[in-house]
Amino acid sequence: MGVGAEVVGLTKSFGEQTVWSDVSLTVPAGDITVLLGPSGTGKSVFLKTLIGLLRPDCGQVFIDGRELTAMREKQLYEIRKRCGVLFQDGALFGSMTVYDNIAFPLREHTRKTEAEIRRIVAGRLELVGMTGDEDKLPSEISGGMRKRAGLARALVMNPELILCDEPDSGLDPVRTAFLGKLIADLNAETGATFLIVTHDINTARTLPDHIGMLYRGELIAFDDRENILASTEPVVRQFLAAGLDGPIGMAEERDAEETAEAQR
Repeated sequence: MGVGAEVVGLTKSFGEQTVWSDVSLTVPAGDITVLLGPSGTGKSVFLKTLIGLLRPDCGQVFIDGRELTAMREKQLYEIRKRCGVLFQDGALFGSMTVYDNIAFPLREHTRKTEAEIRRIVAGRLELVGMTGDEDKLPSEISGGMRKRAGLARALVMNPELILCDEPDSGLDPVRTAFLGKLIADLNAETGATFLIVTHDINTARTLPDHIGMLYRGELIAFDDRENILASTEPVVRQFLAAGLDGPIGMAEERDAEETAEAQR
């Protein structure tokens, strides 16, 4: 069963640039949550902060009720072992086969025998539909297959919380739909909690139980999917409609100025 995550009053800056401030939300255990927002709103930074790879300026992060921001590295390591991460490009080691990439966390963080590792890796390969591809290098498989291999690696430690950073980046609509279906099936089978950063509107409309949206340094919406899809909030409505009319402009940092100018 998955574990829940909660952030309270979270703020993160780099130098004088505030990425987002006073963000509070709860990622329910066992559900799929999607985080939306225009480019440059710090969604990937949020994922890294959630599992302690980045430290917030202020606020608290809880995973399974345990507060992370004051933890030492050894304690964070134990928490991270309960999490799986799928990076945008799959983040596979180019010199390793698909099998060795998926086996890597088990060899690095457990004392399992090679026979046990072989059984677990085979199971994860079957889950993501890649049985028979284990001896291939990342350069020998498609982008969609690299994403699936990355997902298999994220699952190999039986994580209770899985973070996916734009898993559909670079994929065509059909393969994006297949990946979404795979995530839904894995969620149903494993009960793990999924938090997914995406720009894909169809994914947001069909996959999650809950949707949040970051815009101009704030969490402007977080609710059940049905309520977000019916939202009248201008930014949410424009983003989900992929429309030109609304507060979001071409350059994120100039959106507010352009909108104010247009209203004069």
